[in-house]
Amino acid sequence: MTPCRNGIWFNVVCCKVLLFRGPVLSLLVLAAATAGAQSLPPVTARVDEKAAPLCTVSGRVLTAAEGAPIKSARVVLIQENAKKQPEIFGAITDSDGHFQVKNVPAGRYRFSASRTGFVAQQYQAKGLSQGAVLSLVPAQQIDDSLFRLVRAGVVTGRVVDEAGEPLANVSVSTLRRPTAEEREDWSKAQKQHQYVSASSARTDDRGEYRIFGLKPGDYYLKVAESPDYDQVGEMGGEGDFNDYFLLRQVGTEYAPLYYPGVLQISDAQPISLRAGEEVRADFEMRRVKAVEVAGRVIGPDGKPATHAFLLLAVPGIDEWGGDLEASTDSKGEFFIKHVPPGTYILTAQQEDESRHEVTRQRIEVAESDLKSVVLAFGHGTDIHGHIIGEGANLAIDRIGLVLESQDEDESLSGWAQAKKDGSLLLTDVVDGSYTVSVWGLEKGWFVKSIHFGATDVLQKGLQLEQGSSSGTLEVVISSAGAELQGTVTDQDGKPIVAAQVRMRPDPETSFNRTRAHTTGTDQNGHFSFSSLPAGKYKVWARLPSATTETPVVDSESQMVTLTERDHQSIELKIEPQKDTQ
Repeated sequence: MTPCRNGIWFNVVCCKVLLFRGPVLSLLVLAAATAGAQSLPPVTARVDEKAAPLCTVSGRVLTAAEGAPIKSARVVLIQENAKKQPEIFGAITDSDGHFQVKNVPAGRYRFSASRTGFVAQQYQAKGLSQGAVLSLVPAQQIDDSLFRLVRAGVVTGRVVDEAGEPLANVSVSTLRRPTAEEREDWSKAQKQHQYVSASSARTDDRGEYRIFGLKPGDYYLKVAESPDYDQVGEMGGEGDFNDYFLLRQVGTEYAPLYYPGVLQISDAQPISLRAGEEVRADFEMRRVKAVEVAGRVIGPDGKPATHAFLLLAVPGIDEWGGDLEASTDSKGEFFIKHVPPGTYILTAQQEDESRHEVTRQRIEVAESDLKSVVLAFGHGTDIHGHIIGEGANLAIDRIGLVLESQDEDESLSGWAQAKKDGSLLLTDVVDGSYTVSVWGLEKGWFVKSIHFGATDVLQKGLQLEQGSSSGTLEVVISSAGAELQGTVTDQDGKPIVAAQVRMRPDPETSFNRTRAHTTGTDQNGHFSFSSLPAGKYKVWARLPSATTETPVVDSESQMVTLTERDHQSIELKIEPQKDTQ
């Protein structure tokens, strides 16, 4: 497993998957993972007579607008704070919208319901906001769970060429602007993204596409003839492989377009989707004057870098696919054809068993070919590191480090995976300022400290100047974490369900954002954090907005100082805004 851009490279050729997307795991994704089964019986745990009495959770799933029962909805409980793989329990609703999940162990669960044609909803969610955690005590019986699902929106249409002929296997993607709450939890590099991907589809042989399951809101639509290796694997035909490699090597004559047919996203018009609405958006692809971007990549030894992988991407847009791609040949040369004018970030990466090289360059493409681009590996510093585990039964060789540059137009700048003895090597790290993140940690483990020589990296970052490399990057991980729990109430002492509780290190810097945590309150207004590093934290509660027009409401913050294996409790109070409807 190797990192890619803001996440992980699973394959040098077909890297499209980003794993470092934030601290919150989407329940929608997990619920959708069960959607392939034609008949899904209730998922229950095996009964252990010596264990604590098990629980039962039942209720109904209805439509939000009419209150009508939804048949065949999938209800899923996902264990929170599991040491390893979380246990998942589920059931399917009957014709009256009823469900029952049996033999569920006591604990805290993310609880959601989903159905094709509707937006997945979490337990006790208001509108489209994040819902509450479900807490269960031994032998508890809950029979009044209620989900009201909002109908999802659909964008559909047809893509044709200038002659009106259909274009098949063209990528159509929906982009949206990130919310203010999302930006609060983003890194400096992520905050440069003005648009993020929501969903996508590809046209069929008729040029038709259909993007479904969209939340109500505003979306920007992009259409591009771009290679898709995953589609090749699904379709399996030899011609599909030929089309894929042809697009990668030769390029396309059609420029990417944004609805309603413009070249720049700044000129695009958003499509507003209401609940259950289906909007049609057709595209006529057009040939534009495009140029060739070509050059060479030089390896750290000064020789041509063969088989390096290159991505040409538009800055400020974080999307799945749509980038122009190329690979270097035996001479280290690359050619990317039919590139429309604009500003791009050109990234090259190459790896073997011992080294991973990444370099990037901002380029401006005008109306003439750009044939002398030179990218070079090996202009940086090799940094030796060591991961130390304070605890037993730790597979250190499953853990790795990622460097994220804090400089403009930079994101992933290096990665390394530890060996069994905990040693690692970050190669070719250029001068700059970096955040260091740890990936591969099991539940219950946390980063206790990161030092580069005498410098505290979690406070001051990893600073490299003039190729200097003073010391070893030492990372200490531990299982001796602290716990913080408490309740969120209103001014009358009544518990507030589905409030967000935010915890930030004090002082907070761009280098210690991995110590920021967010969780939700359960049906009793209770929250819990575990596996926390010792230190000082600022903690407050937030009542999220149910709509984009509704402002969030925060409690007053409290300062908490934790020691190793500490257990503390606090109470946070929110004065909710009165419902004027």
